[in-house]
Amino acid sequence: MHTEDVVTILQEDNSIILNCTYDKNSKEDIAKRNIRWQKQINGGFEDIALFSPPGKQEPFIVKEKHPWYNNRTILIAPNTSMAAVMIIKDPVCSDEGIYQCRIKYYSDSSVKTKTTITIVGFAAKKPEEFSMSSNELEENQSISLTCHADVGSPQGYVQILKIPQYPNTPEVIYTSNTTNIRTENCTEYINVTTTYTVTREDNGAMFLCSSQNGLTPGLGPNRELSKITVIYGPGIPAVTIKLSKSVNYVGDSLTIECSADSNPPPVFTWSFLFENKSEEQIELPHHKSSLTFKSLHPTDSGTYTCTATNTARTKYSNTNSVSVLVRISKEMSISCDHCGNTKICQHNNGRNECVFNIWIFIAFVFIITSVIFAVIFIILRRIPQKSTETNDKLNIER
Repeated sequence: MHTEDVVTILQEDNSIILNCTYDKNSKEDIAKRNIRWQKQINGGFEDIALFSPPGKQEPFIVKEKHPWYNNRTILIAPNTSMAAVMIIKDPVCSDEGIYQCRIKYYSDSSVKTKTTITIVGFAAKKPEEFSMSSNELEENQSISLTCHADVGSPQGYVQILKIPQYPNTPEVIYTSNTTNIRTENCTEYINVTTTYTVTREDNGAMFLCSSQNGLTPGLGPNRELSKITVIYGPGIPAVTIKLSKSVNYVGDSLTIECSADSNPPPVFTWSFLFENKSEEQIELPHHKSSLTFKSLHPTDSGTYTCTATNTARTKYSNTNSVSVLVRISKEMSISCDHCGNTKICQHNNGRNECVFNIWIFIAFVFIITSVIFAVIFIILRRIPQKSTETNDKLNIER
């Protein structure tokens, strides 16, 4: 046996079709009027229409149900297939409910009854209204969500869901009670308001209101709201020294980085307090998240403080500090006089080193090359002069 649940839209559908298909083996028989469409009334099932197998008595509405069904019901019992079809025209509110197809089978040794259930309900509809008190909030503030919907039947209710930005998976944050309040046109309305406290993880999330009932598979008709913005932070900044060393030497490079979680992104300011001094901090004209020193000086020793401020709520800020020590290495304090004339003194990784002065070599090569060119030039100048003198002597002798 087989039947299917029926979902109808009262204002749009002009009939309810209840179809019961069945079969039997060669040793079974079904007596006439033993195929019944019934409805659950006051906790028990009562007959509405009686059917017989193909070729036997025509189906009919039971006398007690004539006032409700006789003039608006079509009964079909095909002669070529095993089916019992009841079509209820012009549905009314009272047609909602649980129906049952009940068949009694006879055989030589037993009598058995088979039943199958069909639920007739009214479709849930897209919420007519869904609103929120604000779409921009600060962290830990509460948002008010209001939803008004025709949830249909049976057991209609409303769900409000949150869809985070990451991951994009709906999460139920509110489920209403089921309703039994029905209007004159059979609609079942629920009007609910709930509150939800947002966190920073809710930034970019959306809210959704869904109409649900006992016949709604999964997410029902729904309405969405736009994404919300959650203003938060900053927390205490993380201040770190890139490639941190316990002591930095004059000439070393150094980068101090500052980071903080905030929405909108924070603005950074820096201040500096000289080492071993209790003077007021000096505000640095720098508004980036990092400070970079290409070549440290002894005066760079001290405490660097990063302040992160939320531009949307400037009263919220946090600070953190880091100390930097800049020293002159022992090697660097040694005089470079011993490097001589052909070498120069260079500072490398906190040490003074004597390295060959390449410019001396270049100057030497330049001088030698210049001398060679000068000698060649003089020689070439003198050869034409000698040739001229020889020619003059020959002419005199002639």
